[in-house]
Amino acid sequence: HVRRWKYSTSARKILPAVMASSLYSLAMAFALRHVRVGRYQLGAMTEGASAAAASLGMPLALLLTLRANASLGRLNEARQLMGRMILRGRNLASYLRVYVLPTDPGAAVLAARYLAVFPWACKALVRSEPQDGRAKVYEAMLGPEGAAWLLARSRQHVAIVLRLRQIIASAASASSSRAPPGRDGHFYVPHASMERALDDLDAVAGGCERLLSSPIPPTYSRHLSRIMFMYLALLPFSLVASGSPSLGAMVASALASYVLVGIDEIGMEVENPFPVLPMQQLCGALQDAVGEAMACELPPGGV
Repeated sequence: HVRRWKYSTSARKILPAVMASSLYSLAMAFALRHVRVGRYQLGAMTEGASAAAASLGMPLALLLTLRANASLGRLNEARQLMGRMILRGRNLASYLRVYVLPTDPGAAVLAARYLAVFPWACKALVRSEPQDGRAKVYEAMLGPEGAAWLLARSRQHVAIVLRLRQIIASAASASSSRAPPGRDGHFYVPHASMERALDDLDAVAGGCERLLSSPIPPTYSRHLSRIMFMYLALLPFSLVASGSPSLGAMVASALASYVLVGIDEIGMEVENPFPVLPMQQLCGALQDAVGEAMACELPPGGV
């Protein structure tokens, strides 16, 4: 852990705050012991300030716990959304392979292409990727015309679900028209299942939008940072009152600020969960699942 400490991104981010806190604590400990203002020794302030710092400890711990729980809850929800996307996308690909590909290969392949593009559109949404990167993926999957149509849409993930629904509805209508007399509704059950899978994909996209558009209120974060600042500002008074030497007060303040500011920084990083998640691997997993389902050679006959 010590050897790899210098590679920690969170440690590098909070290093200025830790250094400022430790230097402030060293200066305050020295002033409280050696500086007089008129007839009064600054050390006389330690008792009241140490009591104030002790009273702030419990509310600070509670606020940090609530902040960490809220951020981890958002991360867990994002993980569940991505897992749900892969599961429903895999289900829809199997429906396309079994029910649509034998009767309408063109529609099945086109739908599979849009389904494989869907996770990349969600990734572009949650990570605010530029249009140039999206265009390369769309052209590789859909061709120039399909990519141009999709790039013209403002909400591309929603447009993909709409296009999939159109392709599947067209395939269902064509299958019903080719059905023998008395079997007009034979495509009803798989069509309904595919519609439910599309509804789930639409819900996943909506959940991603909600996580992006409703972060933890900034008022809560500002209030927490102010209480943390007050606690760290009063901490040297408590340390001097307990008899800690100046260098000991500096080390103790550095450790306390490293723990508290580090927890707050991790909460801010996890608050937006999508940069933390391995989106590249998740999108590739769904794309591979669609390709494997469409290329799978099934045994002849139903039994």
